Amino acid sequence: MEKQYHLNSSPIPAGFRIFFDRIPIMGVALEGRKASAAAFCKATGQTLTLAPEPTNKHDRNAIKIFGEWKGWFRRKREFLGYIPAETAAALAQAGVVKHVRPRLLKTYLGSDGFVEIEFQIIGPKEMYESVFPKKQPPAENLTAEETVARDNVAVERLRSLVEFLAATPKMTSDQIEKLSKKHLREITSRMLETGESHGEASGGPTFLNEPEDQFRNHLNSIDNDLAAQVEIVDDSCRKYFETGEVPAPYYAWRIAIILGKSKKANLEREFLAAWCKHFSDGVGARYEALVKRAIKKGAIISD
Repeated sequence: MEKQYHLNSSPIPAGFRIFFDRIPIMGVALEGRKASAAAFCKATGQTLTLAPEPTNKHDRNAIKIFGEWKGWFRRKREFLGYIPAETAAALAQAGVVKHVRPRLLKTYLGSDGFVEIEFQIIGPKEMYESVFPKKQPPAENLTAEETVARDNVAVERLRSLVEFLAATPKMTSDQIEKLSKKHLREITSRMLETGESHGEASGGPTFLNEPEDQFRNHLNSIDNDLAAQVEIVDDSCRKYFETGEVPAPYYAWRIAIILGKSKKANLEREFLAAWCKHFSDGVGARYEALVKRAIKKGAIISD
C-alpha cells in the first residue's frame, strides 16, 4: 500500500486560495487509465494539469486532468480522468477555468490495485466570489418587496413555459422511445468515461444526488417556493423534448397548489392544461391527480 500527501511540495502561490478541496479524479480507475494512475502514484515529482474539453459530446464543460511525473529520460504525461461534472460546470459558469490550477493533495495505491487521487482547485482570491457568490437569503427571510419581485419573475418564467408547452406538438410514443434510448446510451457512455453515477451523468437537479435526509430536507424547504418549483419544472420539461425523460409530477403538483393558494386561478388552469397536454399519460397517482385537478379547474386538455 502506498499513500502519500503532497501539499508540502506544492505551496499555494501568493494571491491564491483554495476554491474546491478534496476532489477525486473521476474515472481514474477505469480500464485504460488505471495503469497510468498507478504509475503516477508510485512516481516522484508528480504534478497535475487541466485541459478543458469543449468538444466533449457529453459535457461541453468537461475538464480533463493529466498527470506528469519524472521518468528515466524525460517527464511523462498521461491522461488520468476528469474533474467532477458539477465542479467543472461551476468553474465554466464563472468563466475562471483558465485562471485556476489543480494542486495535488493525496495519492493512494492499495495492495489490491485500488487507485485514488485527490486534489484541490486553487485560484486568484479576487475571483473566488465569481465562483461562490454571496448567498441570497432564503425565501422565508426575504422582505415583502423582495418576495413579490421574486414571485413576479417566477410567474413570468412559468408563463413562458406554458406558451412553450402549448405551442409544442405532443410527441409520439416512438419519438419518446427513440430519444430515451439515445439519452440512455449517452448516460452510459459518460458513466464509463468519467466514473460518475447515473444521477450525476444524467444531468438532473443536483439535489437528487444528495443523501436521503438532505434530499427530504431540501424538498420541505422549497415546498411553497414558487420560484424554486418553476425552475425545476421549466428545466425538466424542456429537457424532455431532448431526452424523452418524463418530468416528475411532484413539482408540477406543488406549482398548482401554490398558484391555487395565491388565487392565480387563470394561470393555474393554463399551466395544468399545458402540462396535461404532454404528460397526462404518466404512470402513477400524482400524474392522475394532476389530470383530475386540471379537469376540476376547467382546463381544456388538448392532444
